[in-house]
Amino acid sequence: MPASKEYKEFLEMVRDLSTLEQVVSVLGWDEQTYMPSGGAPDRARQKAAIIGIIHERLTSKKMGSLIKALKKQELSADGQVILRETERKWQRASSMPVELVKEIAHTGSMSVEAWARARKESDFKIMAPWLKKMIDLKVKEAEHVGYEDRPYDALLDEYEPCMRSAELDGLFSRLKAKLVPVVDKVLNAPEPKCAMPSVRYPWDVQRRFITNLCLGIGYDLNCGRIDISAHPFTTGSARDVRITVKYEEENPVYAIFPAIHETGHALYEQGFREKYYGTPLAESVSLGIHESQSRLWENIVGRSLPFWTFYYPQMQLTFPGMKRLSLKAFHRGINKVRPSHIRVDADELTYNLHVMLRYEIESAIFEGRLKAGEIPEFWNDRFEQYLGIEVPDDARGCLQDVHWAWGSFGYFPTYALGNLYAAQLWNTARRKIPGLEDRIASGDTRTLLDWLRANVHRHGKRYCASDLIENATGEKPSEDHFIRYAKEKYGEIYGISL
Repeated sequence: MPASKEYKEFLEMVRDLSTLEQVVSVLGWDEQTYMPSGGAPDRARQKAAIIGIIHERLTSKKMGSLIKALKKQELSADGQVILRETERKWQRASSMPVELVKEIAHTGSMSVEAWARARKESDFKIMAPWLKKMIDLKVKEAEHVGYEDRPYDALLDEYEPCMRSAELDGLFSRLKAKLVPVVDKVLNAPEPKCAMPSVRYPWDVQRRFITNLCLGIGYDLNCGRIDISAHPFTTGSARDVRITVKYEEENPVYAIFPAIHETGHALYEQGFREKYYGTPLAESVSLGIHESQSRLWENIVGRSLPFWTFYYPQMQLTFPGMKRLSLKAFHRGINKVRPSHIRVDADELTYNLHVMLRYEIESAIFEGRLKAGEIPEFWNDRFEQYLGIEVPDDARGCLQDVHWAWGSFGYFPTYALGNLYAAQLWNTARRKIPGLEDRIASGDTRTLLDWLRANVHRHGKRYCASDLIENATGEKPSEDHFIRYAKEKYGEIYGISL
């Protein structure tokens, strides 16, 4: 069926919006990599101008009239997805009064500045007034966007479409009940001997090794690049996906796993089908799915014994000091379980507990059960309950993340969802691909990547996250796969029955 004039015009507008978003992405990449510090005011104006144009075009009468007209037309299956997802985006943007958007942006800037001071001085009271204002604004946003059950759902939907807090409550409750006993057993087990050698190597030596790792996993450097930034991140578009890493010369292991993590994100972006570039069919379905790809490669593959069976000899050649440590000792060392105050430093097993704590706080806030000023006490009590260690100060407690200062409520749950999705995809891939771990041990990660391309990447936003996982694995998303994976892996490493 030939596309109508309205659909062609609509598709052109959609692709133009995508192009403008890519421009913002490249400006953001430059801001965090090569831009001189003095360029910050100009860069802020540049980004604000383009973001303003994007909002203007997305919420224009023209876009609205095209969406209305196309809803009456018979579209192809692809066209229906592109229309559905663009309408969803249009509705959310159109529901927000311009003044509220501006106030949230301004409050975010002020709140982040207050957060930076509060964290430096380890004093939550410095940030509290701005956080309270941001929460009030996000309540207004939820009312404008709309929700069926809880205000929090309107915020969660921005990051994990189709997911609702009632569903998360059940999922996380079951996960916590099954995970806490596993964590307790591992923490009470004798710690494996695996002291990492103290070695120092220039960052350019580390960069060569990490580049080879990323290429080996499947990252296409013809459509990407690897740079340095204060905090690792991934950005860009399918033909230009850039990742960054941070090096420590005295610890060559430090940069490896963030690099693999960002490569996982990049592989997802590079896996979209070319004919859909610039449309929702070449975009991530949710942050949870995006995180599943990074966590699968970083932790499930990247911290596995088969993976390092292939790469550890290369690592020892690059970093001769590592020859003092056996492969098995290295494997135990990179999978050590130890409670940490800081989420981003947490091991794979305790990480979800950090996320669930934040989710409980967010839920309580938007259900009116917790006030901004009560966050530190709530945090400290639950943290000790979940991880068994006291929180020494606000900086290593509720002030460690910038998300709330920006107003990114609903973001944190996607980290834990990513872990659960990743384990479910991995367990399915192991079942579907004969000898998968042997393949990885021989350096073949392409077979796994091809499976992910076919079952996850190529679909873009065609399905919501839960449907995508069910289609790929034959089951609805569940905590059971992560628990099974964790028991098998850490039971073997620690020599205990889980």
